Amino acid sequence: MNSNTLQLVIAAIMVLSAAGLVAAETALARVSKATVEQLRKDGNRRAGRLIKLLDDRAKYVNSLLFANLTLSTISVVLVTTAFLQIFVDDTTSLIATSVVMVLVGYILLGVAPQTVGRQKADAIALATVRLTQLITFVFGPLSKLFIMVGNAITPGQGFREGPFSTQAELRELVDMAGADSVIEDDERQMIHSVFELGDTVARELMVPRTEMVWIETHKTLRQALSLGLRSGYSRIPVVGEGIDDIVGVIFVKDIARRVFEHQESQSTERVSDLMRPAFMVPDSRNVDELLRDMQNARTHLAVLVDEYGGTAGLITIEDVIE
Repeated sequence: MNSNTLQLVIAAIMVLSAAGLVAAETALARVSKATVEQLRKDGNRRAGRLIKLLDDRAKYVNSLLFANLTLSTISVVLVTTAFLQIFVDDTTSLIATSVVMVLVGYILLGVAPQTVGRQKADAIALATVRLTQLITFVFGPLSKLFIMVGNAITPGQGFREGPFSTQAELRELVDMAGADSVIEDDERQMIHSVFELGDTVARELMVPRTEMVWIETHKTLRQALSLGLRSGYSRIPVVGEGIDDIVGVIFVKDIARRVFEHQESQSTERVSDLMRPAFMVPDSRNVDELLRDMQNARTHLAVLVDEYGGTAGLITIEDVIE
């Protein structure tokens, strides 16, 4: 095997390797974290490793992209060098290289691996998880360094994780899908509202303190039940010395159960005897984080506190979902 043939063989191997990295990159960017989490619960060991990658997805996608571009560039150089030796005329060799590498790049590095990566995202992401970790270990620091250099020489504010996958691009895809009738208009608006959730703070959705319905700790269960029926609220904040001293939350269902079991309790027992702890959060908290916190705490109502420690208002899970 002469040197030209060897160079072309090495270039072909690099192109196929780059195609595999493109498929891995596409799969990693597309794979669903919920699906991988379910696989992990089912005992899939690779799923446990993949979950860690998805927690910092951008870093691993950038490393795969950097490795892919490195292999692609080297393969172009090898093909160009080989063709310069095979063809007598330099112009012919450069044209041949351009035609071959454009076709190879479009088909083998573009359409084919990205299609496979989208079709079998879960399987490919799981199969290449160790390779992705290795490539990130080798190329990660270089990728991060070059992103910093690119941000430094680019006018305006750069992107810490690189510009290769942004929320703005995803929003544009959603709008395009809506324009092409791939998704309904109400579905498009719902998807956009999910993006906006991360940009919304709790105080924008809260019921302000001036509109809150609350009850004092010394009130009887009968009075609390009457207030709940009149207001239509099933959860009512309980205050101590004033609205800025919320000490708990009373549930109408707790009162109804207690009164049903012990009829006399509606007059003899106080709100403080049945109230539950209040879930307190700053009014500046992002709504998506607040929703996650409320789900973890298994509570439907949160009391929002302002920067001075006073009660700003309250918010429910229903407010966030709406």
